Amino acid sequence: MVDSLNLKIDKADAYLLLNGLSGIGPISARNLLEYFEGDPTAIFRAKKSDLLRVKGIGEKIIDSLMDSKNHDWVLAENKKIKSRAVSFVTQNELPALLLEIYDPPIGLYVNGELPDRPYVGIVGTRNPTMYGQKQAREMAANLTAAGFCIVSGMARGIDSAAHEGALEAGGPTVAFLGSGIDIVYPPENINLYQRISKNGAVVSEFPFGRKADRRTFPMRNRLVSGVSQAVLVVESAASGGSLITAQFAADQGRTVFAVPGRIDQPSSAGCHKIIREGATLVRSSADIIEDLRPYMLQDQILLNFDDGEKTNGSRDHITENLSETEKLLIRELNEGEQLSLVELEQRIGIGIADTMSALTLLELNRHVKKHPSGKFELI
Repeated sequence: MVDSLNLKIDKADAYLLLNGLSGIGPISARNLLEYFEGDPTAIFRAKKSDLLRVKGIGEKIIDSLMDSKNHDWVLAENKKIKSRAVSFVTQNELPALLLEIYDPPIGLYVNGELPDRPYVGIVGTRNPTMYGQKQAREMAANLTAAGFCIVSGMARGIDSAAHEGALEAGGPTVAFLGSGIDIVYPPENINLYQRISKNGAVVSEFPFGRKADRRTFPMRNRLVSGVSQAVLVVESAASGGSLITAQFAADQGRTVFAVPGRIDQPSSAGCHKIIREGATLVRSSADIIEDLRPYMLQDQILLNFDDGEKTNGSRDHITENLSETEKLLIRELNEGEQLSLVELEQRIGIGIADTMSALTLLELNRHVKKHPSGKFELI
């Protein structure tokens, strides 16, 4: 049986191989690198007896390290990197904050360029309300204007809204994937993927071809929080990936912010939960900017909804040319609540036919949106 690896490999390829080997996660890799004094090439020259002295390293991992196919895998992976015009960034090139976490990545595949800015993570439900999407986009835009880089997971819902808000503000944004960098998930975000890679970066910890699964998403989430100075949760159910990211952030010593919603809205249950547990309640992007001011690159703040007077003034402008019935409906929907036709009729008391007629006009004029559930929400 082979007693040593004796694989001739340079440092960059050693990191690449260590990252791609089956059974070797970030913690095992960290233990190996610590034992061999930060030199990944030494791992692949080591004797089996030395490897067995490393904490958490057993026969299965050693078999993976000694696999005769490793050299060919490195050649093939480098060919994919070159053909797709991406890079593999090793630990000495990663953002410093990311290296402070308990289980830092061995390296990252990067499509684009990692911005030299402080990062703020924005996460939330895949099934947001219009209110949640609006908050995510506007807060992302305001934070971008203040000099931060928005980071998220490019998932449906709040993640996508946050990326869009950052791009609309003209700033870079970074998307961490729960799959290999060659797999766009969800597939309908292909255009968003391309725009992020041109103004920021799409990033993955996983080798080419790795599909997203229950294990990869939490691994992705720890990187979203790990690279960030703070994490903002915009709408979340009582459980799910957003709260996992918030927990990672708290464990990593990051500030956790949360946007409150209606107390009877299921999509805000997670935000209310973490606020009770100590997350900072956010009324506007100004709250986040004030807390993170020491990390700002520029003192430029755009506030589109920084207090109640401005928000109400904007709504008064919208209702100027509406009928009295339409104004009553706007008032009932003004708190971000989703209500059915029957519920709205009961609140304003003018009859189903008149209520339906007014709602139809509001929908045609893009003041309200009707959900598949039949409930209406203010846009």
